[in-house]
Amino acid sequence: MSEDKYIKKVSSNKFFRIMAWVAIVLIIGLIIATFVTGITGSKYFMGFLVLSIIVPVFIYVVLWIGRVLFNASNSSEEEK
Repeated sequence: MSEDKYIKKVSSNKFFRIMAWVAIVLIIGLIIATFVTGITGSKYFMGFLVLSIIVPVFIYVVLWIGRVLFNASNSSEEEK
């Protein structure tokens, strides 16, 4: 039930929507850059490949921690 409150709060906030679009553009840019550097044989290919894996995982972890902290703060308020 509290996860629904978290999703409603995040989806209603304009800042979170803008940050979601920034994350989407960043991930798509990394995928394109990885593809281009792979085709051209650039020395930056491995860096882009690693970033293409790390950035989505980092975004997921940040969202997961936010959800956990939001649920923890709501459960402590409900106990009072």
